[in-house]
Amino acid sequence: MKKPKLSLKENKKIIFLDRYAGEWVAITNEKVVAHQGTLKKLMKRIRKLKRKPSVLLVPKKSEGPYIR
Repeated sequence: MKKPKLSLKENKKIIFLDRYAGEWVAITNEKVVAHQGTLKKLMKRIRKLKRKPSVLLVPKKSEGPYIR
């Protein structure tokens, strides 16, 4: 059985998030612009970006089913 892939569809582009499992991710302009293990570190890293990104926590693969 094939493992499901975690992805996010923004406009017409699909952003695969499997490699960021368990991390906080910042997305803007249909790209992952930063990722960190904690929200505090991520916010510090993206503070000076011109365009404010969307921020989300990507669940770990063991934390339940991925919704596609």
